[in-house]
Amino acid sequence: MWKTVQIGKRILGQAKSVSRARRTFLSEAYQCREAWDRRLQSPIIKKIDPSLFFNELDQKLQTVGKCSGIDVDIFANAIITDEQLEELMNIVYRVRLTPEASNVLPSTSHAFIRAFLNSPKAGEVVEILHDRLNYGIFPDHFTFNLLMDTFIKQKEFALAANVASLLMLQEDDEHPICNALAVYSCHMFLKNPIGWELPEPEVDDTEEIKIRVPYLRNPYFDDHFDLVEPRHLVGKTLDFFGKKIKDDTTLGRTLRLRGLILFGKYDRLSELIKEWSSQQDGVYEEILELIQKDLDKFTVPEEAEKIEKLKDDLKNLNGASLKKGNLTEIIEKRVKDAIELQAERDISKQCEIYDEWEKTRQSILEAHLDELQKQARLKNVEKIKKDLEERERILTFFEQEEEIELEIEKLESKEEKIDMTSKQARRVFRVDENYVPPQIVKRS
Repeated sequence: MWKTVQIGKRILGQAKSVSRARRTFLSEAYQCREAWDRRLQSPIIKKIDPSLFFNELDQKLQTVGKCSGIDVDIFANAIITDEQLEELMNIVYRVRLTPEASNVLPSTSHAFIRAFLNSPKAGEVVEILHDRLNYGIFPDHFTFNLLMDTFIKQKEFALAANVASLLMLQEDDEHPICNALAVYSCHMFLKNPIGWELPEPEVDDTEEIKIRVPYLRNPYFDDHFDLVEPRHLVGKTLDFFGKKIKDDTTLGRTLRLRGLILFGKYDRLSELIKEWSSQQDGVYEEILELIQKDLDKFTVPEEAEKIEKLKDDLKNLNGASLKKGNLTEIIEKRVKDAIELQAERDISKQCEIYDEWEKTRQSILEAHLDELQKQARLKNVEKIKKDLEERERILTFFEQEEEIELEIEKLESKEEKIDMTSKQARRVFRVDENYVPPQIVKRS
């Protein structure tokens, strides 16, 4: 515990020194690498060979049909090479289909994400995060920040915006760094909206079977989890976080303006524009040019009339209702301010969480081993009981000789009945080999 506190203090010291220098996004200290790597020195993880352990888990899933959540957590935390990521995906996917999915620990998702972030396959984790049903990997705020920061530094803004949309889908606005990075990711993606690939539709090869039903259900679209179009997801994300910004209402309204246009909610936006047109510093002036490009790019013939009406409403946003400023710089400053405010708290908290996870892993493993030992003892007791019953029968044979003989007679009579039944059955189905069928003569 004292060692963890020392590491936490050392990381905080690094964070303070970095904060004095000019920085754009999360510092190296925020990664908490030293505290994270300490898990490999724990007695549980240290004695695990991931390759051999994978074979053991694979065999359990094939024979028993399940493996425990603590085993999956240990395997996820023991991963150290890129070659083992496929094995990790395989185990997590198969365990997700078993009842043990409810016992998977939060540290498993964290370890899964960090394993991918430390590899060249970091982009693949985004698709897995969106496949919540089959993998069940849910980031926490810390890993959300690591994901977006990693992709932003790599200039993979499509992946960063994709991660940001997960926060919107979960309606999670509780962490200031997450909120700021999500807005920045979406804003930068819209500057060059490429690289976001739509999921391929599943091809059903099964034979079509027609069934008569009393009525047809209308197709349902929930406008939330069913969203797949990048512009809709990014638009709703901007609208979601724009509503949550209270300290800069001009920026909040600006984000909502662009977000609702991308999301295609023109009627709702027309109502909001009427409210904003009468307010001082309603939106940033730069956004008008950006949304004009969005409208030209994403206009569909069916919505032409609504868009023309919206353009007329946008003309009301002029004069006092517009505020000058560079949107990219403003959003970037919010990211820096959020990091300055929250980063040290996150580092300290994450070091404590790693320590708690280690204790939880140890206690669950001990309870699991106790249960296995209990089952082994019960099995041994049952064996001893059977042996005692057998010995009792031998020792009391002469006292219970008549009862034993009666039981033997009953068993013999049952066997005779079974034998007679089988003989009758054979007699019924016996075929006479000398049987000659009669000749059938056709009458003239």
